[in-house]
Amino acid sequence: MKKTTLILLLVSFIFVPYVMASGDQEETAAVSDWTKYEITMKIEGSGWIIKKFPIQEAADRFMQDHPNVTIEVTSNQDDTLNSYMLNWAVGDADVDLAFGGAASQVAKLAAKNLLMPWNDFYAGDFDAKNFLTHSVETAKKGGEYFAIPFMEEAMSLQVNRGLMADAGLVNADGSPMYPANLDELADFAGKMTKGSGDVKDIYGFSWNLTNFGDQQMMCAVNALGGKVYNDDGSPNLEAPEYLDIFNFIAKVNLEGWATKGTISDTNAGRSGLKAGTVAMIFEAASRAIEAKATIADDAMMIPFPGMEKNGTFIFAHYAYVPRTSTNQEAVKAFMREQVLTADFAAPAAEQYGKLPSYLPLYSGLSSDFEQIKEWMALPGTIGDMSWVEGSKLNSLFYELEQLVATGGITPEKAVERLVSEGGSFNLSLVE
Repeated sequence: MKKTTLILLLVSFIFVPYVMASGDQEETAAVSDWTKYEITMKIEGSGWIIKKFPIQEAADRFMQDHPNVTIEVTSNQDDTLNSYMLNWAVGDADVDLAFGGAASQVAKLAAKNLLMPWNDFYAGDFDAKNFLTHSVETAKKGGEYFAIPFMEEAMSLQVNRGLMADAGLVNADGSPMYPANLDELADFAGKMTKGSGDVKDIYGFSWNLTNFGDQQMMCAVNALGGKVYNDDGSPNLEAPEYLDIFNFIAKVNLEGWATKGTISDTNAGRSGLKAGTVAMIFEAASRAIEAKATIADDAMMIPFPGMEKNGTFIFAHYAYVPRTSTNQEAVKAFMREQVLTADFAAPAAEQYGKLPSYLPLYSGLSSDFEQIKEWMALPGTIGDMSWVEGSKLNSLFYELEQLVATGGITPEKAVERLVSEGGSFNLSLVE
């Protein structure tokens, strides 16, 4: 039984002589009929993904089912895509399967033609119609699907129902009231804030000032009924809802109803929700599931004003493969047999709120996910876009939000800068 491996030091000594001795026909066989050869497959994931998804357990099961396969699972840093860009461009397929990265990030690898296409994967039970459509289509370039979504996030408000009840903000059946507009949302924040002085015992609200930049802002614009994207896919930075949102951020922060903790600690809002010191946050809906560990069923998702009618904002994380990997068929089998399964998806969903992209997997999840699934399925729901200089726009959102929250500029000035400075960025779609 011949061996192939993708570990860089062994490629020189094993794979290259094997190709020279056996010819192109044998090399092709090793790729397409992977079950007949001993192979080593390397899987990498962002550190938080390795923590929250049972990738090692999936690898162990796959190796048990396929004794000819050895899988090495390692974690990486969030900026690893930059090293992938360098290594894969020179043919160094140091990874066979990578987990982690939004479409806007992975698209940069696709733009350099560095990724394996997944077109033939979407067939049978794994037809594209069985996935969230936006997430599938977002990872497409020139007719090729360059990555496959395995995890979804959706924006919403997450609340502590107990603190809402204390403020008289629940219905007769004990369910949380939904704010109808931004004025009501600010009113909710004020009523739930407790304590005096600069540091409150309980803050009524948290707008994350260092995370979810365009996702948070554009979700709010969309929920309020605004036009988020232009016809060419670029962001509509002139939507009048941006002024309303900046006014809201100014009000709740300058009144002392919102924590500014996320300026120095991006997790301050979610930590406060878990600790019972922040009553309501606007982030990925997974935060509510995480908070159940400390505040139990008082952790709930409710819609940002207008969301139950106009939809939410969804964004996926993707799995992708270098075009030069010789283990592509084995990777596809791993995805079918282990990743797109309840054994893989359910633990991450139930414990951490990370939602599956593959729709059949929702049937086994708890009722906690029914509401967010409905908002995700609304026709008006939108998702992320891959812009050439999208990272610059995100940085601008953070800067403007922080300045408005601290009184450094007026909401009107923030809108003026968003239009003028944001308009100077290259916000065309990555191609």
